[in-house]
Amino acid sequence: MSRELIVAGGGIGGIAAALALHRTGTAVRVFERAPAFREIGAGMSLWPNATRVLQALGVLAQVEDRAAVISGFRLLRPNGSSIADIPMSGFSTPGLCIHRADLHRVLRQQLPESCLVPDRTVASFSQDGRRVFLRFSDGSETQADGLIGADGIHSAVRSTIHGSGDPVYQGYRIWRGLAHSAKGITPGLASETWGSGRRFGILPLGQGRVCWYATRNGPPARPVGTGALKDEVKDLFKGWHEPVVSLIEATDAADIILGDARDRKPLRHWGRGRVTLLGDAAHPMTPNMGQGACMAIEDASCLAKSLSGTSDIAAGFRTYETLRKRRTASITLRSRWIGSLGQLENRWLVMARDSLSRGLLSHGWPIRLDTVYAYEA
Repeated sequence: MSRELIVAGGGIGGIAAALALHRTGTAVRVFERAPAFREIGAGMSLWPNATRVLQALGVLAQVEDRAAVISGFRLLRPNGSSIADIPMSGFSTPGLCIHRADLHRVLRQQLPESCLVPDRTVASFSQDGRRVFLRFSDGSETQADGLIGADGIHSAVRSTIHGSGDPVYQGYRIWRGLAHSAKGITPGLASETWGSGRRFGILPLGQGRVCWYATRNGPPARPVGTGALKDEVKDLFKGWHEPVVSLIEATDAADIILGDARDRKPLRHWGRGRVTLLGDAAHPMTPNMGQGACMAIEDASCLAKSLSGTSDIAAGFRTYETLRKRRTASITLRSRWIGSLGQLENRWLVMARDSLSRGLLSHGWPIRLDTVYAYEA
């Protein structure tokens, strides 16, 4: 069954999809708009639902070599007192923290160099009953048996199918930083501290590196200099428990980036004909459950499986979408809700939130419930 698919977008989701398809013997080309294939950003979590897929793809050992195993997650108050502790044990594969670039590199190295095409932006596409025809922004064209839009939250493939529209701003900004010589970090322990309209998260990456993120209610972010970013986040978290302040101090200003919490309303249908969507192009979500990349990795596995048993690409795409829509919509909405909860500012609501969270998290929610066990690789 000879066929070729095109993936638009060479981020983690797009590369994972290409690898999963390549493992089934499907010819695939990945077109990336950036001049080179690389992943930017800071650290990220890979929960066991995603590492189980990576194990099935045969790359978990390589990923673990570049990651830190997470043995537990701790939810704290700004004074350092504990709200809840969640052990990350009892899973068939580990939870990990890893730099996005390291994960991207491991996945990319499993693919033939010839299938990776940088500096090519999809401008438009059309299709008939047998082929998909793509035109790029430089005027060049190509065609294939099917198209997978993995081109992110501002997906051009999605816009062509569903119309343009901005992602929904959820009311808070997110700083991300990477410290290379942090002190006071417990190996294997990730944490998040909930204050009033502010949060601070810590993800140990191993090898002395620590990724942190911080949130604050307010209007969407505006471009500022890197020095101003560091000063701003230092002021916001002055007086919080250690190692929050030390982590910010240990971070080079150039290693801090600022963005917004944005997502989109879940779609009733993703693709059309020989075109489908994957990852943030299909279901962008806020980062509150650490499941954005995990869902894209699950998508990749499910897509490859759905296509492997049929010669009808359009039918395989619809099967994949049916299998994925409910799960990804649920996690998108749950992540949005958790973010709203974490960003509460009213004193009494904050006290009620912390008390409620202690009870829920002590029973493993939301890490286990419908997150880790709901997908078989």
